[in-house]
Amino acid sequence: MAKSWQNELDKTKIGDFELGEFPWKDPKLSKPTDNDLSKQWAVVYGVWSYDDHKIVRKRITITGPTVDIRLAKAERIIKALKEVAGKVWVGTRPQGLPELRVTLKPGSDIEVSPSLPIAKAAHIYIAFCKKALAPNTFKSYRTGVMKLLGYLERHRRGNLALGKLEVADVNEFLNELITVEGVSNRTRNNIKGACGTFFNYFAKLDRSKKLKKQGNPFEDEDVRMLPFVQNKHQSYSLPQQKQYREACEKLGLDNLLTFCRWMYYTLMRPHEELRRLRVRDVRTKVIYVSGDTDKTNEGDYVDIPLPLELLIQEQKIRDYPGHYFVFSQEGTPGPVMVGPKFFYRRHIKVLEEMNLLDSGHDMYSWKHTGAIALWTATKDIELVRQQARHSNIKQTIEYLRDLGVRLADDDKIHKFPVF
Repeated sequence: MAKSWQNELDKTKIGDFELGEFPWKDPKLSKPTDNDLSKQWAVVYGVWSYDDHKIVRKRITITGPTVDIRLAKAERIIKALKEVAGKVWVGTRPQGLPELRVTLKPGSDIEVSPSLPIAKAAHIYIAFCKKALAPNTFKSYRTGVMKLLGYLERHRRGNLALGKLEVADVNEFLNELITVEGVSNRTRNNIKGACGTFFNYFAKLDRSKKLKKQGNPFEDEDVRMLPFVQNKHQSYSLPQQKQYREACEKLGLDNLLTFCRWMYYTLMRPHEELRRLRVRDVRTKVIYVSGDTDKTNEGDYVDIPLPLELLIQEQKIRDYPGHYFVFSQEGTPGPVMVGPKFFYRRHIKVLEEMNLLDSGHDMYSWKHTGAIALWTATKDIELVRQQARHSNIKQTIEYLRDLGVRLADDDKIHKFPVF
C-alpha cells in the first residue's frame, strides 16, 4: 500500500501554468491542529491571475490514510511550488497587452540602482501596488508616495535619485506634511511608514546592494514617530450601547441596528467586508470573508457566536439564494448590496439623537466595541486574534492597547501571597 501511495504522490499535479515573473504568496500547509484525518488538509498559496488582475488564493487538497503520508505529500507539493515561485500565473493572458504583465524584478529597460529617479521609481511602484495589493492598502501606499513627489516638486527637486535622499530631506518632508499640507500627526506617521515601504521595495531589487547598505532614510533613528491622540473609532460604553439601541428603535432604523450587531460579533469592517457579505458565505459555524473584500487579498473565516447565530436564524439568512447580499435596502438579503453611504447616513442620524456628533464614534467603532467586549468576557487573546483575523498575537496586543484596553486579569493580582 505504501508503494501505491508513493506513486500517487509522484503524480500530484501542481497546476497548469506558464512562465513569467509575477506576484506570489508562498505556500503553506493548512491542517487541523490535532491532525484529524476526517477534516480537510490542503496546501494554500497565492498566484497571479490575469483574469482578476491580482494574487488569487489557490489550494491543493491533501489526502492519505495516515498523518505521515499527508505530511510527506504536503512537503513535496510545497517544495515543487517554491521552485516556480513568482514564475507562474493562471487565467487567460490578454493577447497584445504585454503592459498588463506585472514584474517583481526590473526588466531590461529598468535598472534599479541608487541613481534611479524617485519620480520614475514612484510610477513603477504604484503600478505594481495597484495590481498586487488590496484596494484600500493600495490607496494608502499611493497617497504616501504621491505626497513625497509633491514635496520634491515643491522644492524643484523632481529629478532627485533614490540614493540622494537623505535623512535631513526626510525630516523636512515630514515636517512640511504638518506645516504645509496640514495633516495630523497620525497621518504623518502613516505616510512615513508608506514611504519607508516604498524605499525598501527598491532596496531589495537593487542588485548592487548599495541602497540596502546606505540604509532606509525613513527608518533612521533620527526620523521619529510623532505622538497622537486616539480620537477616532471610539468604542461605545455599555450605557452608550443601550442609548444606540433605543435611538435606532425610535427612528425606525432596525436595519442599521442589525448591521451594527453583525459588525460587533464578527469584527468585520463595515464598508469593505460586511456590506459586501453574501448569503453563501454565512456557513454552519463560521462566516467566510472572501479575498475580494478583506485587506490581505486572502480569504479567511470568523466564528459565529451564539447570539449572532440566533440572529441569523431569526432573519432566516440561509434560506435566501447564495449570491444574494446579506444587507440590502429592503432590510432582507437581496441581489443588490447597499451603497457605501447607506448605513453611514443613518448612523449620523442616530449620533445626532444621542448628541455624539464629532465624538469619534463612527461605524467602525462597533468593530472595536466587539473586540473589547470579547476580550473582557474571555481574557483569551488568541480567540480575539482569530476573530479579528490578525496575523499574530503581537498585532492583537497592539490593537487592544491602542483601544485603551488593560491587558491583564485584574483579579489575579489579589492572589499575591501574604508575607
